[in-house]
Amino acid sequence: MSGITLNRPEELSNSLADLAKTTGQSANYLTRDVLRDYIEHEKALTTQIELAVKEADQGKFVTGDQVAAMRARRWSTR
Repeated sequence: MSGITLNRPEELSNSLADLAKTTGQSANYLTRDVLRDYIEHEKALTTQIELAVKEADQGKFVTGDQVAAMRARRWSTR
């Protein structure tokens, strides 16, 4: 395992320490957990963006009517 040094503003450091105390987890564990989640989220988002760009380059777009129908379905259930 490799290590990193992370300089945190005092407020963030205090919040992290409080959360660690509340959850019974170490600040290092929580930091790794958040970093892992962030990386996975960004990887998934990047993949989705790359796919969307590829589809756009191929001329695949939805019509205004399709967008309106999607909006109507989404908002009609709320």
